[in-house]
Amino acid sequence: MFDILIEKLKNMLQSRLLPIVIIYLVLCFSLVNRIFKIQIVEGEAYEQEVQQKTTKERELKGTRGNILDRNGELLAYNELSYSVTYEDTGELTTNEEKNAMIYKLIKTVEDNGGVLANDFFIQLDNKGDLVFQTDGSAELRFKRDVYSKSSVDQLTKEQKEATASEIFNYMRYGSEVEATKMYDISDEYSLEDALKIMMIRFNILMNKYSRYLPITIASDVKAETVAAIRESSEELPGVTILEQTSRVYNESEYFAHIMGYTGLITQEKLEELKDQGYDNYSATDQIGITGVEKAYEEYLHGKNGSETVVVNDQTRVLDILKTNEPEAGNDVYLTIDADLQKTTYQLLEKRLASILLNALKNNDKLNIYDVYYALINNSVIDIKALDDEDSTALEKQVYNKFETQQKVVLRNLKNELTISNTTPKKSLSEDMQEYIDYIYKMLKDEKILLVSEIPADDATLLSYQNGTISLSSFLKYAVSNNYVDLTKLNVGNEYYSTEELYEKLLDLIVDTLTEDSKFNKIIYRDLVYSYKLSGKEICLLLFDQSVLEYDEKAINGLETGTLSPASFIQTKIRNLEITPAQLALEPCSGSVVITDVKTGEVLALVSYPSYDNNMFANRVDSEYFNKINNDLAYPLINRPLQQKTAPGSTYKMVSAAAGLEEGAIAPYETILDKYEFTAITPSPKDHTRHSHGKVDVPNALEVSCNYFFYEVGYRLSLDSAKNYKSQLGLDKIKKYAEMFGFGATSGIELPEYNPQISNFDAVRSAIGQGENNYTPAQIARYVTAIANRGTAFNLTIFNKVQDLNKKVIEKNKATIFNDVEISDTTWNLIQEGMYKVVNGEDSSIKRLFAGMDIEIAGKTGTAQQNKEKPNHALFVSYAPYEDPEISVTTVIPNGYTSSNAAELTRDIYKYYYKQDGYKDMLKSKVTLPELSSGISD
Repeated sequence: MFDILIEKLKNMLQSRLLPIVIIYLVLCFSLVNRIFKIQIVEGEAYEQEVQQKTTKERELKGTRGNILDRNGELLAYNELSYSVTYEDTGELTTNEEKNAMIYKLIKTVEDNGGVLANDFFIQLDNKGDLVFQTDGSAELRFKRDVYSKSSVDQLTKEQKEATASEIFNYMRYGSEVEATKMYDISDEYSLEDALKIMMIRFNILMNKYSRYLPITIASDVKAETVAAIRESSEELPGVTILEQTSRVYNESEYFAHIMGYTGLITQEKLEELKDQGYDNYSATDQIGITGVEKAYEEYLHGKNGSETVVVNDQTRVLDILKTNEPEAGNDVYLTIDADLQKTTYQLLEKRLASILLNALKNNDKLNIYDVYYALINNSVIDIKALDDEDSTALEKQVYNKFETQQKVVLRNLKNELTISNTTPKKSLSEDMQEYIDYIYKMLKDEKILLVSEIPADDATLLSYQNGTISLSSFLKYAVSNNYVDLTKLNVGNEYYSTEELYEKLLDLIVDTLTEDSKFNKIIYRDLVYSYKLSGKEICLLLFDQSVLEYDEKAINGLETGTLSPASFIQTKIRNLEITPAQLALEPCSGSVVITDVKTGEVLALVSYPSYDNNMFANRVDSEYFNKINNDLAYPLINRPLQQKTAPGSTYKMVSAAAGLEEGAIAPYETILDKYEFTAITPSPKDHTRHSHGKVDVPNALEVSCNYFFYEVGYRLSLDSAKNYKSQLGLDKIKKYAEMFGFGATSGIELPEYNPQISNFDAVRSAIGQGENNYTPAQIARYVTAIANRGTAFNLTIFNKVQDLNKKVIEKNKATIFNDVEISDTTWNLIQEGMYKVVNGEDSSIKRLFAGMDIEIAGKTGTAQQNKEKPNHALFVSYAPYEDPEISVTTVIPNGYTSSNAAELTRDIYKYYYKQDGYKDMLKSKVTLPELSSGISD
């Protein structure tokens, strides 16, 4: 038996399969050993490592809902775009590594035309100084986060008062008492680059909800940026390209103030939403910042989804493990009629141009040199470009004139500001006084001169303000009494005498003025009005700087003198190649509010001038923002809601209602117009220079008889003993003003200024003067209530909400603010009077509305709030008279006369009711006002 086994073993050892068997056994043993080690000995560690490297949760953005007009015309929608995001993966551990990577990322984005999402609290101003972008509680919360405090109360006094520069240095270098530096951004980076690195690192720090949720570095980037980021992915750990959508606004100029715009959510807003229970927002979301976008954020914002994916070490997706689909936001429909809104805006712009041309023709508070200078003053002509390397011969010629004049002005100012000069300010020429006043304001605004620390009753301060001492004397006094911020003079710790400090202050003044564009514009103004800078040069600059399209005939005419600069400018205004908004002369703005009087819906909410909110959406174009923010026509103001004026005679229907309902006047009672109302002193007068004779309520409204309503205001103020008590009358008028809605905002779902009912002088308040001050929207609610005989709505621009499947989620209806309960007799008299304003025999504007197929009722109003400026022009109206459908409220600040507002309103009705000639009217160029003599009431 044993021999047999020995023999088999010999045969096996001699077999050719033996090496293979041995190799197989060794491999099996190794494999079993390795599997045991991986699964049993190191199994948990390997499992964690594999999961950490290969599984990742990605956010799927929900698409924002669209915004549409009442007829379904698309106003705001989305386009596919790409954003650069960063997620802290923990791969970079040192400040040096992090700063270097972020710097490379910044350069990659910017070198390919991208713009960083800049929502940092510290910015560089136009002088290159570090300043806070915000103030108040937001600034303190920022400092709380910088100093790692749990509340603002834990900040020390020094920390609360830290300047932007001090905060920047702390974040960059740390402090002397702390061993650990915050971001340790080395000096190899410039101030600007260090600030950008700091911004991104701070946003990473504040992304406290999850380390693995990304922050947005740049939005809406170009394809070149996407390619460059992907090519450099190994050098940019944690940086990814996020596919999302960008907001787009159709014909933005007409709707910007209504739409508002979206922007990247800030960390502060994200925290606020989280605290309010809104968990469906992340640091890369776009959110409504202003307008409808903000007001209806809860409807428009889509619901974000997510997916769990398997990725390799190059973050390439290998598999999708789980998906939670995102949901699109709902569509918001407005009550606005887009075509009516656009047409009204265009008609308003043409009417403003018409008023300007008429003012130029009559030389009424406006002359052609005002226009020349306006082109410079509102930066239509870019004075900074005049000295560029590639500037034209004409630009260089104009700049040389400026430079020569600037040297003269600065030399004269230095002489005036010598420390020994004691010439009182009031003894200087008007031009020199203006320059001196500018310097004082500049020093005060820049907080170089610490005026707030000087006691209000300081004798030297009062002497300067009264013009009895020189600015140099006052500044010397301020220096010697520590009312000048010496840190702005770069004196360090060295000792300087008062005289030496004054000289340093003078040097700072001159250096600052040299680069101050506002100051330099004053010099250009002097060149224009002294005829040293000609109208021809101004006009030709418009071509050199591409403000106007090249026109060889016009250029030759200007150069040879066959075309006068004044005629050229007027033609360009008539063609709207130069707009009222560009000139920013008075008038340059206006509002029109059109309502459905039966429902309280707003059909048009027009504000002129406007801006392109596409330049603000997704990410703000800083160059465009600075341009718009410095525009003297103030295009960012939503005028129907955020510009208040005295209502003038449009307020007289309130006074009529008060007088009739309180029994101060009887229906159809007549009052003799005596022109000057002598019952009070000083005695107000009628706007005309003659008597209207005996008038009742309808006639008084028709001819806008101030005397009649003075008497109404006076009678309302008489007590039982027939003594005049102004407050008594004011209280009665206020009662009816509040009935018509003047005691509250209009109801429109956008930010609006609060109204101001007059509490001064009942007699003058009865004609819309006194302290009465209302927005056009508030006046529109009042007129709507008159048209429908008593329903004062909370006006609305919100129509309905639909989901992606066109299912109506919410249907809105204007609520009622108040029912105006007055007698039918009072309604009849007021409406009869408004009818006569437009159609009566004694109507001042009857000719404007001749030939219309519909009957219109209205009321003119001219309000004077500043004798140095043109009057405000107002016209309120509704139509058709017998069965009112719409109301139109037109307000033109500084529009000279109410007939200008009435003529614009007539054109709007022509369009709305498709009257004969309305198409030609829309196509026509700007013409002079039909009632060029003007109506004042």
